Amino acid sequence: MDHTKSNGTPVFRSVSTGVPPEPTPLFNDSSEPAESTENVIDVPDEDTLTGEDVIDEVSGRSWDAERKRLRNEWVSWKAETTEVLNTSLSDARQAATDYTPKHEEVPAAESALTLKITVLGVVVVAVLALFAWFWPHPSSVRADHSLDLTPVPDLQVLPEAEPTPLPITSVTSISGLPDGYDHPELAGMAADGKPETSWRTAALRSAMLVGGRGYGLVINLGDSPVQVKKVVVSSASTGGTLELRQGNADNFRQATVLGSQPLSSTVTYHLARPVETNSLVLWCTEMPTSAGGEYRLNISEIQVIG
Repeated sequence: MDHTKSNGTPVFRSVSTGVPPEPTPLFNDSSEPAESTENVIDVPDEDTLTGEDVIDEVSGRSWDAERKRLRNEWVSWKAETTEVLNTSLSDARQAATDYTPKHEEVPAAESALTLKITVLGVVVVAVLALFAWFWPHPSSVRADHSLDLTPVPDLQVLPEAEPTPLPITSVTSISGLPDGYDHPELAGMAADGKPETSWRTAALRSAMLVGGRGYGLVINLGDSPVQVKKVVVSSASTGGTLELRQGNADNFRQATVLGSQPLSSTVTYHLARPVETNSLVLWCTEMPTSAGGEYRLNISEIQVIG
């Protein structure tokens, strides 16, 4: 067969049988890699060529030399590929053989704590279950007594006790100076229950009481202290200053002042809170005027209310 054109140019041809080769498996039954025919160049045998060498005008090499080069490269590639496949397969088998699942070891303390928590949870659930089982159900409980639906009457506010006059045991007069102007013999008339009678001092020239001078009455309420809420004084004098004190004839100058008012026909001393005492003092620090225009203290009646 002539492998040159009519003009003498060498021609390269590949020999083909016309039937595509069957694919060869990569691994055979022996698990060994098989030869792959992919990307394999079908180099024509020497018998298909003529005895004379064909020269490539471009490369200047003969076909025989080119064929040998390609065959050597193919053999080298085949060997390298086979070695790589064998190495990869061997490594994969070794890795599969050496693989052992790793289990994380739980510390003993953590494991014991987990066990305790689990046991405690079981105990709590069991206790709750027992309570739920033995606890009486609402439907099984019967009322022993019926409800009393009787309406409650409205609360009644008790009225305060009516003011009650307290008994006066005795009344005595007192004077800041022993001048006799207090008329001690008339002191009892200030609490005899007769408004037409009264106790009175002597007439003075001035309303000012200086130099320790002063006049008043000591009201004795008995041996035991009583609760005093107010004191009412009736008088025929007006003006001046009359104080109500908690004390007696011995300490009236230092006694506690409970109230102070000018005189009029009726003067009431309302105490801020009841006072427990058995003696009171009416003490004049400024003289009032009488109906005749004189500076005279006149008290016709005294009431102590408890």
